[in-house]
Amino acid sequence: MKKGFVFILFVMLFSVTVISAKDKGGTADSSDKKSERALRKSEQAAKDSVSHILAVEAIERSEYIFKITSINTQRGRIEYVNANVNFLLVEDNMFTFQTSTGFGGGPNNMGGITTKGLVKDVDKSVDKHGNITYTFSLVSSLFNANVTLFVQGGSNSGDLYMNFQRGPESATMFGAVYPKESARLYEGGYM
Repeated sequence: MKKGFVFILFVMLFSVTVISAKDKGGTADSSDKKSERALRKSEQAAKDSVSHILAVEAIERSEYIFKITSINTQRGRIEYVNANVNFLLVEDNMFTFQTSTGFGGGPNNMGGITTKGLVKDVDKSVDKHGNITYTFSLVSSLFNANVTLFVQGGSNSGDLYMNFQRGPESATMFGAVYPKESARLYEGGYM
């Protein structure tokens, strides 16, 4: 009986030693992973900060592109789109707005619309978190709209809300703001 008890005690002691050795190795691995994660997070924050500064400067100069990556449809479904053919481009007091499915057809031969017009009544506000809200009006032959562009503090990501004065009531688009000179776009035919 004593031999069995000693054997069980020996096996338990050996198991505890092996488990604790694994835990120590796991702790070192997890601390390495944590430090790598923290480094990646700080690098991403620095990139986002630079992107935010460039986006704000471009908006202040009125030479920017809001590249649309997704659109909230009227039925509440989110459609993901190609940002190179779905955008709002602002140059001084002029704009180009384009939507496209990328499958052809439609008034702009890209499955959507492309229109140019005037930007009016620009206003800006900043909240305590650094989030910036730009409001302005777009006037074109295709539509007139009151627009709110919301740019997140510390990032160039944003939301674009368009309330149309004729046609569909509104549209909500998600994407990011870039300086005009840094983006490649593909424009369709104009209306």
